[in-house]
Amino acid sequence: MNNISTQDYILWNTNKGCPVESLDTVYHHTSIVDLVNDGFTLKEHEQFINVALLPISWQELISDAIEKTKESNLES
Repeated sequence: MNNISTQDYILWNTNKGCPVESLDTVYHHTSIVDLVNDGFTLKEHEQFINVALLPISWQELISDAIEKTKESNLES
C-alpha cells in the first residue's frame, strides 16, 4: 500500500464507523493544523483518524481509491 503514510489522516464518523468523505480524501497532518487555524471545527461524531491505524481492509480501500484518482489525473 504505497499510498498510506503515518502522517495521513481521514475524517471519520465515530457513530457509523466509516469515513465522512470520499475514500480518496486524505489529509496530511499539517493540513489539519491549517484547517483548524482557519476555523474548521469537527461536527458531532467526527474525528480525524490516522489512516495507518485503521484496519487493513480500510487501508486497502483508501489506497486503491487514491491510486485510481492518481491514474485519472494522469489521463486528464
